[in-house]
Amino acid sequence: MTVLPQTPLFIVSTGRSGSTMLSDLLSLHPDILSLSELFNALHPHGFRQDPIDGPGFWSVLSEPRPRHTAWLRLMERGLVIDEFRYPVASALRFRETGIPPLLAMTLPLLGDDPDGLHEALGIFVQSLPEARIHQQYLRVFQWLCARLGRRFWCERSGASLGLVQPLSHFFPDAKFIHVFRDGREFALSASRFPLMRMGLISAMFKRRFGTAPYLAPTYQAPEDLPAAWRGLLPESFDVDAFQQFELPLEPIGVAWSEMIAVGLGMLETLPAERVLHVRYESILDAPRDELQRIVRFMDPKLDDPAWLAQAAGQVRKNPIKWLNLSPDERDRLEAACAPGMALLRRFS
Repeated sequence: MTVLPQTPLFIVSTGRSGSTMLSDLLSLHPDILSLSELFNALHPHGFRQDPIDGPGFWSVLSEPRPRHTAWLRLMERGLVIDEFRYPVASALRFRETGIPPLLAMTLPLLGDDPDGLHEALGIFVQSLPEARIHQQYLRVFQWLCARLGRRFWCERSGASLGLVQPLSHFFPDAKFIHVFRDGREFALSASRFPLMRMGLISAMFKRRFGTAPYLAPTYQAPEDLPAAWRGLLPESFDVDAFQQFELPLEPIGVAWSEMIAVGLGMLETLPAERVLHVRYESILDAPRDELQRIVRFMDPKLDDPAWLAQAAGQVRKNPIKWLNLSPDERDRLEAACAPGMALLRRFS
């Protein structure tokens, strides 16, 4: 298959804002390869060397990340992490060596044989001559398109608004679709989402004890750790204790406002025609109009009425939840989210 000549296209968000839904809908398009969580999977070493040869680049793509091994241990204890796409029962063979990041998060969504795809990708990447790292990524994306019978690629990683700076640096002509959501709904969703709960609890541990769990397979518990916190540790992890641990919403709202401010600041350094702001709630309200606007921004050649009808038909309403909070919680959460909401108002 001939891959379309294209501008690099990245979907970014704060997370919990509908970007996964959008990626899934785009994956239904016969010409679009939506790469989910690729740069998330490779973090923090996705751009560690530039230029880089084929074997070195394969090391970037395949070297296990300690946090995935830590996640696997928690999943053995019953935690569900949807972003870890490789079957858990099969992933247990990676307990000691660690699982390759793309195998953990990205390749299982692209077919029924992620191991075979990973092996073939490794052969291709290790044969590449030295080049700038963004050129190596482009070669990989084009190879995946040709291998999987698609003609246009996009990449989406959750909570990737903070990646705009490196992505725009290494891909200077890139286009960005920024998916955003009501910050109050984000805060509620984030407070229940396992990976964000890990991040929030880790930050709490780091403030109090100077070190954080979940970033590595093992963690040395502080001697003065409160008994109620022991079920949060990897070595004594208890799913119920983790899910029921109370996290205040106000700091989540504050963090969301800060992410929006920083992310919009980075996006506003780019030419306006290379950025599309998409409100999650607008997709729910008018899926055909919004999906058509999105795909035409990506490339007008991708306009496909059959895909549009199929994708729009899969969008489901998501009822507002933050209004169910107590009046005091609502007031505090609204105040925390107000700065970010004000910045986004012009795109709503």
